[in-house]
Amino acid sequence: MLNFFRTNPLIDDASCDWMFDTFSWALMHFDHQEFFQRTQLIQPTNDYFPGNVDSRHGMADTIFNNVVKYAGLGHWPLQLQAPQCFSNQPPALLDLSAIQRDSSTKSNLPALIASQPLAMTYNPQQASKPGDLASSYAHHLAQHLVAQSQKLPPGGNEYFNASTEVVAIFMGFGVMMANSAYTFRGGCGSCYNAQANRQATLSEDNVIFALALFCRLKAIPTAEATKHLKGYLRRNFKQALKQIDREPARLQQLLTFKVA
Repeated sequence: MLNFFRTNPLIDDASCDWMFDTFSWALMHFDHQEFFQRTQLIQPTNDYFPGNVDSRHGMADTIFNNVVKYAGLGHWPLQLQAPQCFSNQPPALLDLSAIQRDSSTKSNLPALIASQPLAMTYNPQQASKPGDLASSYAHHLAQHLVAQSQKLPPGGNEYFNASTEVVAIFMGFGVMMANSAYTFRGGCGSCYNAQANRQATLSEDNVIFALALFCRLKAIPTAEATKHLKGYLRRNFKQALKQIDREPARLQQLLTFKVA
């Protein structure tokens, strides 16, 4: 009788296990103190992305600088290059004993030096969709973070793209990652620009689950987490929270990093 009223899980058991394992891996290798003490849930609003710009590159540069700041990587030798100037060379390895991040305005982390900057570029079409652009930047930063750490994600190299999307959510960009995980074409074909969309690896439900896990670990109220989510995703978010709450031991294991 009671099982009849039990909420269906949002994602399957194997995906749930992998998500908990990936958060544990992220907390172990990508600065758990930054996560618990300073990481914010970044919202797609002017409060988080202030500034007036009058060009696509200006938009791209402003969003890039804010994403780098919120990711806590302002001390890394990151450089945004215009698409026409970008040369996709293998990045130099930084001299890292451990990953340290600091998103505070008074970060005292020493600047890291590299023989060449860690260059990134952008899709000019995404300048019309700032949320997708910010999400793409966050994912690319996460890829740099994992590559520089030399730490394989749960599942190995074949999970690199999926795990780095989780790391982007872990760094606070889950709302925008969720909103850009799937774009419904709909309406007039001439209004749809596929090149402006973020190219996602994780399914929408998996992104929502990762966002919900982030919010549980950070004790972020549901209303705060969902107020800028696409409307139809809010129900899925609550469904994810219920699934997470059925894993108290695994949740507590992640929370042990808070006092480590």
